[in-house]
Amino acid sequence: MKNYVKAVLYGYPLLKTVSEDYEQHIQNKAVLSVRTDKSAFELAVELAGEICEKRELEWLKACVEAALDTLTDVEKTLIAVRYFGKRRKIKKLPLADGERSKWEFAAWSERKYFRFQNRLGEKVGFLLNRLGLTQEIFENKFAKTDIFDKIYRFVCEGKDQKIAQRAQRWLRE
Repeated sequence: MKNYVKAVLYGYPLLKTVSEDYEQHIQNKAVLSVRTDKSAFELAVELAGEICEKRELEWLKACVEAALDTLTDVEKTLIAVRYFGKRRKIKKLPLADGERSKWEFAAWSERKYFRFQNRLGEKVGFLLNRLGLTQEIFENKFAKTDIFDKIYRFVCEGKDQKIAQRAQRWLRE
């Protein structure tokens, strides 16, 4: 899986409130503009830039939600456990499509789990790419934002592997 896809998935829970957070931040900055040394033009340009960043993050959130909506319940569970830290909230595993009543994650070998996660990551990457989010767009628009800067570096340095192993162990318990 490409690093930018991992970064987007790790950052997705932060995107859920991005609209309200940016709205409040922009309003506060505008109200407190009397306390700044910047000219009205400079402040207006800065606020316009933050409004554009807010819209881009809202677009990113919509892309991720559209990609996740196409996944099965099992795939959504694996993504949530691996990237969203939802281990505590997920009490029961979802019913699988078809004849099986429940996926038996405990019976999966470590190799099978990681192969499935890799295929799932590639699928999500393909879906995001189809929706217009490429690595180039991510790196140009989002990689240096406050939300994704540290997450992207964390993933590029390979420090997310321990998280993957913890998620796999949790599913086997």
